[in-house]
Amino acid sequence: MTDLTRRFWRSATGADGVSTVGYLRRQLVWLLALTVVGGAALFGAYDEVHSDSVAIRDRTAPAVVELAKAHTSLQQAHNTAVDHLYYRALHPEWPDILARGEEYRTQVAEAKSSLGRAAATGALNREDRQTLRIVSGLVDSYALRIDGAWTQSSRPELSSANLSYARRMMYVADSGILDRIAALQSRQNKALDHQEDWGAAPLLAWPVAVAACVLLGIRLVGTQVFLRRRFRMRLSIPLAAVTLLLAAVPVLAFGTWQAHASQTTVQHEAATLEPADPPTTQVTAIAAAESRMDRAVRQGNTATWARGTAFIPLAAVLMAGVILWTLQSHLLEYAVPRRRTGGNR
Repeated sequence: MTDLTRRFWRSATGADGVSTVGYLRRQLVWLLALTVVGGAALFGAYDEVHSDSVAIRDRTAPAVVELAKAHTSLQQAHNTAVDHLYYRALHPEWPDILARGEEYRTQVAEAKSSLGRAAATGALNREDRQTLRIVSGLVDSYALRIDGAWTQSSRPELSSANLSYARRMMYVADSGILDRIAALQSRQNKALDHQEDWGAAPLLAWPVAVAACVLLGIRLVGTQVFLRRRFRMRLSIPLAAVTLLLAAVPVLAFGTWQAHASQTTVQHEAATLEPADPPTTQVTAIAAAESRMDRAVRQGNTATWARGTAFIPLAAVLMAGVILWTLQSHLLEYAVPRRRTGGNR
């Protein structure tokens, strides 16, 4: 390994006996190849993680939260309707102060708003959007049954029949409203798990990107050594600027780590929203989880780091252009014969 490193350094500095023209041509190929490989690998590794961050922040996580809110609001609505109807049955003299249960209607409206916001996130696929439309239709039918139970509250048999039918619509296994919403939420949680996972591409691309950038940095330093020795140049400013651009790599790596940490927090909080707890407990849990998700997104600076995706290809093109212009200038300058001596430099 030490011998290989020494040979690479000698090749990078031109200390292996190569001619000046041969070195410049060889170094041009090396530097451009490493720039292309490093830039492509870095872009792939960086974009994969940060595009997932954007999807989690803007689509998947909000969809999970809104579906959890809809599930909880509908449970609350049903419990409220049942409480009011049973109280009316036991106390016929009770005045209809709530005008057919405004609290229940508010909770149903909140559930439908949450379903609408879940659809608007764009996280649901075609099949899930169709399921969501079915759920919305079932909620409307459910509300009509509850209204019938209210209207027939003076006739216990009819009121009880409407309430029983509404309960089946809400709670029947698999095809009921709550189970359909829970299935949608479960699929979004799985999508979030997939987005949070590193995946093979970033895990393979990051080592390639780092290795290419390290080798590029060594080659750039070696070029400075060669130019100082052969051309008596103290420093090539363009190549020094290209070398400084490589300092962005650890910054981008830190941004990727921070974004992934944010994804992990959001994924963990979303997993706590499984609709298993009583509605009153779930309301508090949803509010707390949503707050922690927002804080994780802010602390992860996902919006800021996502903008860095466009920087990578632009920087790679700029670096390749500067390298090509600089070495090609030296190559042309060296290869052009001088008229005074009649020979080559």
